[in-house]
Amino acid sequence: MTRPGSGPQGVYNQLNTTPPQAVPPGSGMIPGAAAAPPPPGPPPNYTELGKGQAQADFASASANGGWEFDPEAMDKVIKSLEDSLDDQYRRALEESSHLTGIDAMGDEVASHGYVALANQSGASYQAFLKGAIDYTTAYMQTLQDIRNAYQKQDQAALDAIRQVGKAL
Repeated sequence: MTRPGSGPQGVYNQLNTTPPQAVPPGSGMIPGAAAAPPPPGPPPNYTELGKGQAQADFASASANGGWEFDPEAMDKVIKSLEDSLDDQYRRALEESSHLTGIDAMGDEVASHGYVALANQSGASYQAFLKGAIDYTTAYMQTLQDIRNAYQKQDQAALDAIRQVGKAL
């Protein structure tokens, strides 16, 4: 008795039939496997986030009926933000330029692969810094707008800022 797939005919069949094709990873065609996640959306708008957070912080602080505007305290916060933008963020951004100009030590696969990943990491750090600078700048400018509105006693502007914070 011969088994199916044995003998000369079995060898012939194995050589002349198309083997099963592998299912692409993450396709969801394998039971229990999930499809690949969708690509990430656009990056956040850090300028809008910083502005919205400053408005929300102001609305929260001024919601108490006994709260009074303190221009000196506001100036200290604004000055601190300006200093961090002019000093720490500027210096970090300048020094981060060294993180994207890395050259390979040798002309082989390992060096080129390492350099590509290192430069990509440096670019990610620079993107993070840009977002942090945009956020902090918008936060500071919104505080300046609030301070100016108070100094001019522009009640309509103050009410509009408070309403934005309540909506958040």
